[in-house]
Amino acid sequence: MNPFNKRLAPPRVFGLPLAAALASLVTIMGILLAVVLPRPIDAFALLVGVAALPLGILATMAGDDIVFYGVFRAARSEGRLAFKEALWL
Repeated sequence: MNPFNKRLAPPRVFGLPLAAALASLVTIMGILLAVVLPRPIDAFALLVGVAALPLGILATMAGDDIVFYGVFRAARSEGRLAFKEALWL
């Protein structure tokens, strides 16, 4: 990565993007709490842990591209606005 890309890169925790690290933490904690908590609450903890798993997988696969997609989308929308303004002339 060149310095420009390092400035835009999302923060990392243990080598994972922040969103992936948080989702994996929620998954692990949900599964562990499902073992420890009493019966009605353990199902909810397991459900939250399993629901966070796809978000962690998605954040891991997307990685740094999320930030660059946001910059690309902003630049593209600004370009379209300039084009629409030019149509009025």
